[in-house]
Amino acid sequence: METSTVLHNEEIIANKKKFSAQTVAICTMAVVIAVMAIMLLVLLTDTKTDDESSISSLLDAPLFDDNGLLAAQSDGRWGFINDKGEWVVNPQFAWVGEFTEQGLCVVRNEEQYGYIGLDGKYIINPIFLDAESFSGNNLAAAQDKETEKWGYINESGEFVISPQFDSAYSFDKEGRAVVEVNEKYGVIGVDGKYIINPQFETDFHFDKPHGTAVVCSGKKYGIIDSQGSYILNPTFLKLSGCYADGYRICISETDKKVRLTDENGEELFSAGFDAIEWYYSISEDDDKEICKKADCTEEIYKNGYCFTHWLLS
Repeated sequence: METSTVLHNEEIIANKKKFSAQTVAICTMAVVIAVMAIMLLVLLTDTKTDDESSISSLLDAPLFDDNGLLAAQSDGRWGFINDKGEWVVNPQFAWVGEFTEQGLCVVRNEEQYGYIGLDGKYIINPIFLDAESFSGNNLAAAQDKETEKWGYINESGEFVISPQFDSAYSFDKEGRAVVEVNEKYGVIGVDGKYIINPQFETDFHFDKPHGTAVVCSGKKYGIIDSQGSYILNPTFLKLSGCYADGYRICISETDKKVRLTDENGEELFSAGFDAIEWYYSISEDDDKEICKKADCTEEIYKNGYCFTHWLLS
């Protein structure tokens, strides 16, 4: 009888422990979800003046394009409507871009990309694996189906810069386009010749109106001019583009604090901060790249943790 009672008690204890572990797991998950919900609510509701200004600047642009068209979706398909809500281009595409000054819009059917005119009919048949909008110089980056390489096509859909790049970006107003070859980034002109040979580790763009670009080499960031010459050798762990008032945000290699620089990357004061805007100082744990929480393989967000475990830390 006593043996039976002991076994019964042990079973009760075991069940309590199992229930307790399950309860802890459920509570932990609930806390994670609650914290993430709060963070999302803060992001959506606690809007600062600068954020309001950014949203306002988006509203400064007209909703309908210069052709009086607006992209709209119905039953999972995209087309274009006019200001009366009437379909001008029937919903038939998996995705649509925007009409450019050439009157062409890049669209995607089930698997491939092509270009339509204002009447919704194909001007360039969907034969590309991927494609970008046409730029002001009448060229568009497109990915060739056979080679899977990127090149640039004209308004007839013909490659005028042969497919040879691993990735390619649209030309800017100055006739420059960033391209990738063998995991290195450089710049070409509209003739397809290199202005800046592929040598940088990440893609980049040229700031307006300064005409400079932030580039990465050896996992450090510096500044180049429009011809690829260094204005500032790669020095910083992070470096922003140049703001309209001439400031940049940097993270120094010496103490991994956040500071301000002028447009040429010269630090403006010795004081370092934990954060400026969305730039955060880097801890030693951040160098590990993977969350330091046991069994977590997510990328670092802050202080050595992924986003979720940073919230709980």
